[in-house]
Amino acid sequence: MTPRPSDIPAHLRGTLDRLGFGSPTAVQAAVHTPFMERRDILALAPTGSGKTLAFGVPLLSQLLLQPPERHKAGRGVRFVNPHERLRAIVLSPTRELAQQVAGDLTEAAKGSVLRIGAVFGKSALAPQREMVSGGLDILVGTPGRLLELLDLGALTLARVSCVVVDEADRMMDMGFMPQVERVMGWVPTDRQVVCLSATLPAATESRVLQLLRDPKRVDVGLRNAPAHRRHVRCDVADDDKSALLVALIREHHMKGLVVYVRTRRRAGWVTQALRRHKISVDVLHGDRSQRARNEALAAFAAGRVDCLVATDVAARGLHVPRIKSVVNYDVPLMPEDFVHRVGRAGHGGGEAESFTFVDRDEFGAWRAIEALSGVVTAAFTLPDFTPYQRERSVRTQPRRQGAKADFGGGAPRLRGGVGQKPLHWERSDDGRRKGSSGKSLGKKKRQRSAPITLGQKQGSGVRRTVK
Repeated sequence: MTPRPSDIPAHLRGTLDRLGFGSPTAVQAAVHTPFMERRDILALAPTGSGKTLAFGVPLLSQLLLQPPERHKAGRGVRFVNPHERLRAIVLSPTRELAQQVAGDLTEAAKGSVLRIGAVFGKSALAPQREMVSGGLDILVGTPGRLLELLDLGALTLARVSCVVVDEADRMMDMGFMPQVERVMGWVPTDRQVVCLSATLPAATESRVLQLLRDPKRVDVGLRNAPAHRRHVRCDVADDDKSALLVALIREHHMKGLVVYVRTRRRAGWVTQALRRHKISVDVLHGDRSQRARNEALAAFAAGRVDCLVATDVAARGLHVPRIKSVVNYDVPLMPEDFVHRVGRAGHGGGEAESFTFVDRDEFGAWRAIEALSGVVTAAFTLPDFTPYQRERSVRTQPRRQGAKADFGGGAPRLRGGVGQKPLHWERSDDGRRKGSSGKSLGKKKRQRSAPITLGQKQGSGVRRTVK
């Protein structure tokens, strides 16, 4: 058992003991000393290894040991100027991660004088602005909302001494690095910068290193290897993925399941497919309001919903002990995202498993995942999913081939009706169009919109025929 560092304030040590953090993890022990020495740090460690407290404990210790300056207010009264109180910021790529980090730090700092808050987009600006104006010691937020508050003059970073960039590779993937660099421009040049992630591709690492000065590199464990007891690969056509998912949930009575899809639209399709089969499910993606996202996550964490369908906004850093299984409905395009997705399962201890549905067009992406993570798949017999398959329709044939269409089997039907000739157009010698019966239909009239006159409304549909 690794002993806890002695430079942690007694109050914070007591809080950590009450929360059950008896001894630091490998990454927490490796980060603590260089953090307290105010060195820049690049820390890479597996998912679920405790990276939040790896920077959280030394950051809280620094702020408790060096309280903000107090000003005299007469008669011996001293106060802290709220605008001078902010001394640390934590940048997160997603709203859910910002809320979770702020919650974890608040829990660890419980009973102390430190104040911690979170700001993020797609939420009301006024309450967040009021919270920041009241004075914070640590501000956790997404880069966009942080810059919005800075542009409005709602806060100042003039006294910030530490900047933490959480999930640094995701910042790059989501295009947030220019915003991160803009935030750095508001911070004093003698700041300390700490970057953490579970994965960091070589192409991304060089850009992240530009934020750091002579950093201490902390590399703990096989961060690319998903820590699971079982991982299963399911070779299945894309059209049969929903049926296989329903059969998998029904046959194995799966609960505490997160299903990751590639896009928000596919998230809606999968959610509807599960609801048709009376499976309790909610959905989480970037198009939903923050309130809806919070409610979906809370319902899933509390056990009111058995399954959560999500895009990659829920793939980073989220700690929900109830997650026991992960299904990659779509193979992630970035192999690093696979590591983060499957890393959501098993945070609460006990057995964990993940399933990846691989269509033939996704074999290339799966090979990249194998090369990166070294994942070993277990033998698995697919359940019979034919009872859950839906009838498929064949797309309408091109019109020049008679406009035939096949709807779910049997002889093809003609667009004009069974036994009828296909509808088509011909032209007579005088240039007039005629139908299959040979009857002339006359020349096609050209139409254009008439100008709007007094008393008419825009978009009223008034048209004028031009002969």
